[in-house]
Amino acid sequence: MITIFKKELLELSRDKKTLMFMILLPMLIFPALFGGLAIFAAKTIKTEQSRVLEYLIVNQAPAQFSELLEQDNSFKSADASLYPAQAQWQQALQTKQLDFVIVINDDFNIQNAQNHQNNWQLHVYDVEGINAVISRVKAKLNQYNQNLTEQKLTDLGLGAEQISGVTEPVKLAQINIADKKENIGAHLGGALTYILLPLCLLGAMYPAIDMGAGEKERGTLEALLIAPVSAMNIVLGKYLTICTASCVAALIAIFSFILWGFIFAQGLAVKFIVDMVSTLGIGDLLLALFMMIPLILFVAAMVLTISIYAKNFKEAQNFMGPLTIFIFVPLIVAMLPGISLNWNWAFVPVSNVALAVKEILKGHGELGMLSLIWLVQFIMAAIMLLFCIFCFKRESVLFRS
Repeated sequence: MITIFKKELLELSRDKKTLMFMILLPMLIFPALFGGLAIFAAKTIKTEQSRVLEYLIVNQAPAQFSELLEQDNSFKSADASLYPAQAQWQQALQTKQLDFVIVINDDFNIQNAQNHQNNWQLHVYDVEGINAVISRVKAKLNQYNQNLTEQKLTDLGLGAEQISGVTEPVKLAQINIADKKENIGAHLGGALTYILLPLCLLGAMYPAIDMGAGEKERGTLEALLIAPVSAMNIVLGKYLTICTASCVAALIAIFSFILWGFIFAQGLAVKFIVDMVSTLGIGDLLLALFMMIPLILFVAAMVLTISIYAKNFKEAQNFMGPLTIFIFVPLIVAMLPGISLNWNWAFVPVSNVALAVKEILKGHGELGMLSLIWLVQFIMAAIMLLFCIFCFKRESVLFRS
């Protein structure tokens, strides 16, 4: 078994394509992709929030509201003479010459003097259903409503304290009794398994395809079978190699994310990591990683079984697609609000480990339930490995046509 393990590791280190998926993807491409996407999203949002909005007000606007918009340099009033009719300014909205149009009711002054509610219309061209213009205009309107309300109440003879009592009769102070560890653990616990397990799967997938279906295509599997080594030792050697590759890929990815965080975030990254480790505790973090061991063993056995069953490299890749769905769906379920760890969820594969990691980082992990989950997932990994050995011993599986 050790000889097969060394042999597979040596061949793996010589395979540039597999090494690229194991090392290059998690170390460079993933952090660059996710980091670039985050930077692009932040820049896009900042640009959208700060860009100058050109607007048109139809009918006479209240002086206070006009002043609020004019005092803000991110709003620019359009020339009303260019849009004499509704058809013109609607066309301007569609061509993005205007960002928004506010239509004020004709009898605003009368309704306002009688303390009646007025109905304004905000016209925007929003095809995608997500428009930052609406939120920015509503913020100005809320400010105008607040100012107008305070002015009306002042005219009625109310003082400052009475005005606040009328505009906001009850002020709610939100007090969260959950401590910092529970808050961080609840958020990080759901994401930790969701991030690490796919990385482990990616690190195991391509070495497994190469060691099973790849050897079939190269014709080296027959030479390995006639060697004086039992089928169990061959499978175990390959299995240990896949587990090693899976863990190495995950560790490289973690190190890479930390490294890129130091490069781009510098002090913020250091502060975040130190704060997170000190809050959660090294012991709980190590226990969370320990809970993932049987899950990694289970995934490694699954990908090796698929690779051994596949006729060629292409078929093995096709089979890996449904496997990723099988892995991701339980992880997503475990992240849903209202889903918490109990004795029923302890027997659900993948979800049980994800929920256990979340409870551990929150500081609520029960030793009995955690032991049961670890044992259940380990037994499933052992069963899958035995099934893999069974498939490897059958010529009808190894040499499918």
